[in-house]
Amino acid sequence: MPSFIRPPTLLPRLNACRRFATPVSSSTSILQARFATTKANDPTQSKKKAYSHTLRLPKTTFPLKHKDVVAAEKRYRSKTCDELYRQQYDENPDPLFVLHDGPPYANGHLHMGHALNKVIKDIINRYNVIRGRRVHYIPGWDCHGLPIEQKALAAIGKLHTSLTPDQVRAQARQVALDAIDIQKTEMRALGVMADWDSEKRTYRTLDHDFEIRQLRLFQAMVQKGFVTHRLRPVYYSPSSRTALAEAELEYKDGHRSRSVYVSLPVQEDDMSDALKEVYDSVKKQGGQDLSLVIWTTTPWSLPGNSGVAVHNDMEYVVTSNEQGRLFVLAGERKEAMEKIMGPLKIVGELKGSQLVGTQYSHIFHPPSSPLPKPIVFAAGHVTSQTGTGLVHSAPAHGYEDYVAFSEAGIILEKLRCPIDDDGKFTEELVSWAGAGDESVSSLVGKEVLGEGTDAMVDLLRERGVLLAEETVEHRYPYDWKSKKPIIVRATPQWFADVEHIKEDALAALEEVHFHPAQARKRLEAFVLSRSEWCISRQRSWGVPIPALFDSAGQPLMTPDALEHVISVLDAKGIDYWWTGPVEEFVPPSHKGQQITKGFDTLDVWFDSGSSWTMLREANLRPRSFPLADVYLEGSDQHRGWFQSSLLTKIIGTNDRQAPYGTVITHGFVMDEEGEKMSKSAGNGLSPMEIIHGLKDSPAYGADVLRLWAASVDYTSDASIGPSSISHVNELLRRLRNTTRFLLANTCGEDKIFLEPSSLRIIDRYVLHELASLEVSVQEAYDRYNFSKAIHSISTFATSTLSTLYFDIIKDTLYCDPSDSTTRSNVVGVLQHVLLRLVQMMAPIVPHLGEELYENMDGPKKSSVFLETWKPDESWLDDYLKAEMETLLAIKPEVLKLVEEARSAKHIKTSSQAELFLQAQAGTPLDELLNRNSDMLSSLLGVSRVALEKSSNDQTKPMSWSCNSDTEIESSRLSLALLPASHHQCPRCWLYTAEAEDKLCSRCSQVIT
Repeated sequence: MPSFIRPPTLLPRLNACRRFATPVSSSTSILQARFATTKANDPTQSKKKAYSHTLRLPKTTFPLKHKDVVAAEKRYRSKTCDELYRQQYDENPDPLFVLHDGPPYANGHLHMGHALNKVIKDIINRYNVIRGRRVHYIPGWDCHGLPIEQKALAAIGKLHTSLTPDQVRAQARQVALDAIDIQKTEMRALGVMADWDSEKRTYRTLDHDFEIRQLRLFQAMVQKGFVTHRLRPVYYSPSSRTALAEAELEYKDGHRSRSVYVSLPVQEDDMSDALKEVYDSVKKQGGQDLSLVIWTTTPWSLPGNSGVAVHNDMEYVVTSNEQGRLFVLAGERKEAMEKIMGPLKIVGELKGSQLVGTQYSHIFHPPSSPLPKPIVFAAGHVTSQTGTGLVHSAPAHGYEDYVAFSEAGIILEKLRCPIDDDGKFTEELVSWAGAGDESVSSLVGKEVLGEGTDAMVDLLRERGVLLAEETVEHRYPYDWKSKKPIIVRATPQWFADVEHIKEDALAALEEVHFHPAQARKRLEAFVLSRSEWCISRQRSWGVPIPALFDSAGQPLMTPDALEHVISVLDAKGIDYWWTGPVEEFVPPSHKGQQITKGFDTLDVWFDSGSSWTMLREANLRPRSFPLADVYLEGSDQHRGWFQSSLLTKIIGTNDRQAPYGTVITHGFVMDEEGEKMSKSAGNGLSPMEIIHGLKDSPAYGADVLRLWAASVDYTSDASIGPSSISHVNELLRRLRNTTRFLLANTCGEDKIFLEPSSLRIIDRYVLHELASLEVSVQEAYDRYNFSKAIHSISTFATSTLSTLYFDIIKDTLYCDPSDSTTRSNVVGVLQHVLLRLVQMMAPIVPHLGEELYENMDGPKKSSVFLETWKPDESWLDDYLKAEMETLLAIKPEVLKLVEEARSAKHIKTSSQAELFLQAQAGTPLDELLNRNSDMLSSLLGVSRVALEKSSNDQTKPMSWSCNSDTEIESSRLSLALLPASHHQCPRCWLYTAEAEDKLCSRCSQVIT
């Protein structure tokens, strides 16, 4: 077999392999490359060169690599992105597939998480297009919210307090639009298929129609009674100056807080009967003043204290220290408290229920204060695991406290919350303590999470109620946008009732498929953990909550009021809420009344979570079907977009169906050490840097990045870095080389229609393996397992094609006559393999797919993706596969003999030898060898294979032989490797010629 033009392979090859990487536009160039390895004075070379023009060598203009890969991909960008989307959607009547895009935040450039997300979505969409489906994909952007508003303020260079809302909104809008332009360009560079320039086929949450649909959804929720307005403790971010939902928090370990143990004095007249009885008996023995002992990690919340919670069934003790002071604490905490307070002697015992009703003096109330004293009450959340067993309760600063007061039936006239929007103590503290209390006055204006805490601890020490303090490290909630700690603060907010639709939401999830499967439990857990959703935010840049308030401060949320307000905004635009006079928004039924507007905006999760209304309005499919086939986002969206979309859909409609049929979750992108990437840490890597390259790194193009995304297990955190990108770049080069070989050997050939009965076993085996691959790849795509798809494709290209089939067919392709049935069949197989291999690869590497398709011969459609792919299972033949594997089992035995002959310096190449095989007569192995005798020499890599020794073979003396016996499929097989009995043909280089310097019979027929 000729050794020139070895096939591409994923394994290291001889140098001759790489010479196929040179252009193959002429038949002589490769031969010249091959002959360059021989000695110049070899007299046989001139004769070999004489026949080079008679060989049918590979020809193609398809390059092994591009000098400028970015420019090469850009040539196909419009064709395979914008034009393809329009063509497949507008002209394809086939079944619809809907992937609804979770809108990325319109802020800055794309990061690697965006790239992973968009590429995975695009692979799914392109796969569905190439399967003949009509894909609906409308990319969107999330445009409102604090980060954009903060960027706008930074651009203006002024504080928010010095600007009108319309000034902030105008600049924020421009910030969002500028970011969208940047991200749109970068998404195109990723090769994402969409109609990017169409306003109707992209969406932005700042679009007028989107905002009005969102307000209509809010209106439906109000009319169903799911929206309320009340003062309630909520997560509040001083750094962002707005309330936050649970989904907007991230919990950080290692947060350091100053914790304090504080004594709360109890006057004798304020004690419960049981406590008074204990106190009276102790007082006779010299006991002094009695106090309750509490512990808190938030000293700044002590002004809001309205009670102390105990557990009804817990054992409490009255203890006395060495100075005779009396302290009440949980019996189980006595030993721990002695390490803090010194020796404590138990002088009385009582149950928590016996403490209920006790009142105590508030730290910030003077003795003459008319304000009611706080009270001891029972609550189920109290434990003795930490603290003192008596829990400081401030319902304005803790939802658990808020609920506990409500369950205990304690009615508070007002929630004590002397903290403003900036997280600073207010003058309300002074009104409680009295204007003459300079210690309290000094707290005003101090940030509660900073110097306010320090000042509070000093005040406790000054008043003699600080028993001890210590710094603790614990898990604490942070604002996930500003990355700064938050507080809990009572403010008037709008809430959506989740408690009453939980069961419907969970029932809807039962009909949803999840990938990976464990994601179901995570989303269910987030739904179960919520009872209500704070949907209001105190920012200017957002969709307004269209609330009017009467003179008493009560919201005017009647059906006619909402309808009137939304109609005005629909006609004049959302900005008119801030600029228009209130009189225009007052419905006719309330004309003449004193009405004001509220200026809270809707949570951005409500914005993006209402995006399903766009699909419903489009009326894409019957209502019995989910609005979208697939929602796909990062794992953090279980608490975000997946959840908000589900909740708004269940609350706002009557069909009790999730907006999605399948939820797919991907992990985060980490560096190659598994660390979070960031510019400051020096391990940041952006998708555009990979595509376009940097000063010290090459430009890889989009297909390499896409191949990386497809090759990782995206359902977990995925690593990326120089080595992983280099690895997939090499994989892409090998796939390109394999397909280049297919192109080069089918170029200029007529379309061959394959007749199974005329094919050799090796040809049918390759078609079987291809069909098996197609089935496997289809299943992998259907299950969103892209790493399995690309691994299967790569393995087929390496093992079945490059290592096996290409080696076998080269002699047939290059040397057989053009009218040879065997050669025609081989070309037909290559044509069949090439198209289907390209179709399977194209969803992952669309630029390569389009380039290969463009270089293929024959009539073509405008895009490879419009060449519908369906696995051709007609070529599956497990019996034939088993037979071929039996023949392949002989090859390792032959290689052993070849290596033995090489080591003995009998031969340099296997073509200098021939092989004698003898199987037991009449066995299946013997019959299999005889049926396929014509291809055994190509399969086993020798010049000739004989199954029976001729009389000439038996009498001719042999200068050497290598022999072995083995067992194949339970049959004995004898092998003998012998020196070639013929001469080397100067055209095909096989040792099959009858005389020296003469052509073999096959080549002689071709020449003549």
